[in-house]
Amino acid sequence: MNNKINTAITPPYAEGRLEDTHHLTKFSLVENVLIFPTGLTIEQAKDNAKELEKEQSLSHAEAMKCICWGNGIHNVQSFNEALPQLVKSTFGIEHTEFGLYSNDNSYTGFWWVEAGTTKYTRVAIPDIKNTEENLTSLLIDRLLPVREDSPKQVKFLNAVKDCLIYLDRGYTLAPHPHRKNLNQVQDIYEIDIDIRKLIFGSKGNADKLLSYSLASCYNTRDTTELMMSQSLAAIGESLEFTKIDLSNKYERYELASGFRYPQFGDMCMQLDDMQKDILKRLLENYHSW
Repeated sequence: MNNKINTAITPPYAEGRLEDTHHLTKFSLVENVLIFPTGLTIEQAKDNAKELEKEQSLSHAEAMKCICWGNGIHNVQSFNEALPQLVKSTFGIEHTEFGLYSNDNSYTGFWWVEAGTTKYTRVAIPDIKNTEENLTSLLIDRLLPVREDSPKQVKFLNAVKDCLIYLDRGYTLAPHPHRKNLNQVQDIYEIDIDIRKLIFGSKGNADKLLSYSLASCYNTRDTTELMMSQSLAAIGESLEFTKIDLSNKYERYELASGFRYPQFGDMCMQLDDMQKDILKRLLENYHSW
């Protein structure tokens, strides 16, 4: 195959219209590789939709809409309406930012936008015609390596689920027609955390460390306020303080020494390999919740 990547001299769009030599890719030619933001594949989505059709007596269109809503594609009324968002979820660029190009009414390669620059690949394979299907397949191969790893939000969701399965408390699942347990959750927003139950239900130092870490991922501000409030109450009870004079060095010291947040050293010493792996995945893949 003769591939040559060039930076475009002129953009594929002129005055808001796609150049005649450039063609957008048909959704039907990329549909089989599309992935939802939660990591669900189209094949899995269709299988889940079939189950919904049976369980809820829904039409296929309604079932697919529910699947979209539950897997990170919101505010759409049909699967077809979700396709542009699925393309962005899979390839990391808009469906208007890649396609095929032609010369003299024949396809000669494909183009895509990368970091704001349009690039081209000219394709010439001996004895193989540059059909729309063949070139689209090559284009997909070019675009997919950008997203070859599972999206971070999927890895983060899996880490959250593993953490909650280990802790076994402090969460509820949002109502969903076919989500019966934590293992079936495919969208982080289906999980609601009760920070108080999560933290105050700790059964040991390692358990407390993971509880604090997960609660902070969910809502840092509420977690900090709860921990500070707990520490202040404990200090007041143990030292019989009803008022604190912040200008008094001794009282400031007693106040500071009473705050006990999980420390890095604690994590090193008290977490086992499985717990460290969960914490590592939460850190590496943190995604807004």
